[in-house]
Amino acid sequence: MLLAAGPLQVGRSVRPEMTVLESEQREGYVCQLVEYNVSPGERVQSYLLIPDGADRSRKAPGLVLLHDHGARFDIGKEKLVRPLPSAPEHIRNSARQWVDDGFDGVYFADRLAAAGYVVIVPDALYWGSRSTALCQEWSRRKFGDAPGDPDELKTAVYEGQRTVYDSLARRGVVWAEQTLREDAAAARLLRRLPCVEKRRIGCFGWSMGAHRAWLLAAFCRQVRTGVALCWMTLMETQVQPYKASDYSMLIPQMRERYDFPDIARWLAPKPFLFLNGLQDKLFPVPAVEKAFARMQEIYTEKGADGRLRTEFFDGPHHCGLAEQQTIMDYLASQL
Repeated sequence: MLLAAGPLQVGRSVRPEMTVLESEQREGYVCQLVEYNVSPGERVQSYLLIPDGADRSRKAPGLVLLHDHGARFDIGKEKLVRPLPSAPEHIRNSARQWVDDGFDGVYFADRLAAAGYVVIVPDALYWGSRSTALCQEWSRRKFGDAPGDPDELKTAVYEGQRTVYDSLARRGVVWAEQTLREDAAAARLLRRLPCVEKRRIGCFGWSMGAHRAWLLAAFCRQVRTGVALCWMTLMETQVQPYKASDYSMLIPQMRERYDFPDIARWLAPKPFLFLNGLQDKLFPVPAVEKAFARMQEIYTEKGADGRLRTEFFDGPHHCGLAEQQTIMDYLASQL
């Protein structure tokens, strides 16, 4: 059944047909590297974390966690999940540095799995297992023992986003829409797992992951709630022409007709939490305040007053321990 919601459609394209590639028992949960179909001929790798004891008779709530952009493409799912021991050293080192800087040293998906959630974390196109050889060579130079200056590759890796966008556009595909459909496929896969309570599925993302999260919750009926950390603003704040970093989030038909807070038209009446840092230099407070106010107006107009939380925290563009606790408390209240 297709879900038609506003300008986009997210439908059931193929059965996931998940394959477990590798598995590791961790403290309180299992970490699996899985692969599954997202469209005919296209398979995606994700980490799937399953709490001990979760099964058909004792189901657990599910979460789709969506990684950020960060201009760091060698890792994707590894920004939220501690890589398996088989991962190359440069990937493990890159992920460690990323969570130290962005998450106060915590692999947030692992923390959520230990708290009792079944968590799936997919790689978006151009990140992690779906990045290019050039991205991985940069990583080997930066975080491994490969010779050469990683900065020599930095511009080419960054500009590679334009190539991805243009190559998809020539086939009539919008990159961000494809990512949305793949994120919805992860949610549907999660829902089909016998250990997941089908009516208790949420999502979370930070930065670009937040953009992915509010799109997913708006256009995928399997997702009942979620949290978006550090991605909401007004269109007037966006630089023109678009930077390469914007191409993975650009949906032209939406930006031509709607402002960012208009996502509340399709998100309502689902309960959702938006958080933004008071010192976030990427999303200035005055614009975010106006965006939050507009979203609240839309929720009220739709008779969903009180189901949207929009808050600021005292901090930068960051997902620290305090923010993680706020997110976990909110998800626990909803799921």
